[in-house]
Amino acid sequence: MSDCCAEDRLLTLAEAVARILKVVQPVRETETLPLLEAYGRVLAADLPARLDVPPRDNSAMDGFALYRADLKADRMTRLPVIGQALAGHLYADTVPRGAAVRITTGAVVPDGPDAVVMQEQCRIAPDESWIELEPKIAARLKPGENIRRRGEDVRAGALLLERGLRLRPQDVALAAGQGIAALEVMRSVRVAVVSTGDELYPPGEALPPGAIYESNRYALIGLLRRLGCAVTDLGILRDERAVLLQTLRDAAAHHDVLLSSGGVSVGTTDWVKDVIAELGTIEFWRLAIKPGKPVMFGRISDCLTVGLPGNPVSVMVAFLLLARPLLLKLMGAQPSDPPRLSAVADFDFRRKPGRREWLRARLHFDAERGLVASIYHTNSSGVLSSLSWAHGLVELPEDCARVAPGDRIDYLPFDALNAN
Repeated sequence: MSDCCAEDRLLTLAEAVARILKVVQPVRETETLPLLEAYGRVLAADLPARLDVPPRDNSAMDGFALYRADLKADRMTRLPVIGQALAGHLYADTVPRGAAVRITTGAVVPDGPDAVVMQEQCRIAPDESWIELEPKIAARLKPGENIRRRGEDVRAGALLLERGLRLRPQDVALAAGQGIAALEVMRSVRVAVVSTGDELYPPGEALPPGAIYESNRYALIGLLRRLGCAVTDLGILRDERAVLLQTLRDAAAHHDVLLSSGGVSVGTTDWVKDVIAELGTIEFWRLAIKPGKPVMFGRISDCLTVGLPGNPVSVMVAFLLLARPLLLKLMGAQPSDPPRLSAVADFDFRRKPGRREWLRARLHFDAERGLVASIYHTNSSGVLSSLSWAHGLVELPEDCARVAPGDRIDYLPFDALNAN
C-alpha cells in the first residue's frame, strides 16, 4: 500500500487530478468505425480535408445569376431569363452579357455571372421570361453577392479534425461532407462497475427491513455510456471480503478501469480499500473536497481503480470531477477543463473553510442581474432527489466561508460536464 494514504494533509482536487493525469496513459489500440457508430468516440489521428467545400462556386439563394455591369443605376433594368441552373446539375451553356439565369440554392454558378440577386428583389414576368430590377437594388448588389466561393468552407489539404477530438454530431457531419464513410478512433475504454453493501438490493426485488434500493450503478453506467466507455456491470457485492477480493481480482484482469461505489470509508465492513491495497497499490485516499472526501485512486496491475463513496451526491460529484478526467485521458481525448459560468447567488450559505465544496444548483435568468443561481434546500450528500432537481453545481473554493445574496459564484452545468 502506498504511503500517500497516510499523509496528514488532504490533497486538493487539483493535486489529485494532476497525480492521476501524470500516471494515466491513453489506450493504444484503435478501430475503424462507420460514421453512424463514431459519435462520442475519440479520433485516433489528424484528419485532413480531401476536397474543397464547396467544390465549385454555388448560389446561397434562390434567385437569378447575372452580370453586375449590366445593371442600370438610373432606371429599371430588364434582363431576359435564358435558362435555369438547378442544384445537382451543371448549367452547360454560356451566359452572354445582358442575360440572366434562374438559379436555385446550392446550384453551381454558371461561368460568367458575378452575382446572384434574390428572387424577392426582382419583378418577374408571369412566364418568367424576364426580370426587372429597380436602381436601388442594382446599386446595393456587390461583387460575389449571394455566391459561396469554392473552398470558402473547407480547403483540400487543410486540417479538418484533430486527433483526440471526441466526435460530436457536427464533426461526423463534417467528415461526411468530405465523402469519408468511416473514421479511425481509439478503442473504447473498458470499465467495470460495482456497488458494495449488505444493505443494497436491486430494483424489482422485495425490500427487507433495513435495506435500500441500489441506485449509484444506474447513475455511473449512464455517465460512462455517455462518455463512450464499454461498461461491464458487476452488480451488487455483499460485504464479504473474500468474495470482494476474488471479484475485483478477476475484473482487474479484463478491464482498464474498476469503478466501485461504497466500501472506501472507515466502517468495519468497508473492505474495498483494504482489498485493493492487498491486490495492488493505492495512490491516494481522501481529498479536501465536499462531498466525496473518502474517494480513492489506485491500481491493480494495469487496471486503474477509483473507489467512490456510497452517498449518491458524493458519487456524482467525485465521478464528474475526478473519474471523468481520468477516463478522458485514458480515451486519448484532448484535455479540457469543465466550463464554468459566472452567476449571481440568490442564497445565503455559511460554512467552515478548508475544503472545495459543490452545492446542487439551478440557474435562471433575471433581466437586471443576468444569470442567477439557486441552491437545493438541504446540503446532505445522501439526498438523491437533489441531483434530479439540480441542473449543475455551484463551486466554492477552499477559502470561502460565506456566500451572500448578490455575490458572484462559479457554476458548472451538468450538461457541459456530461458532453465534453
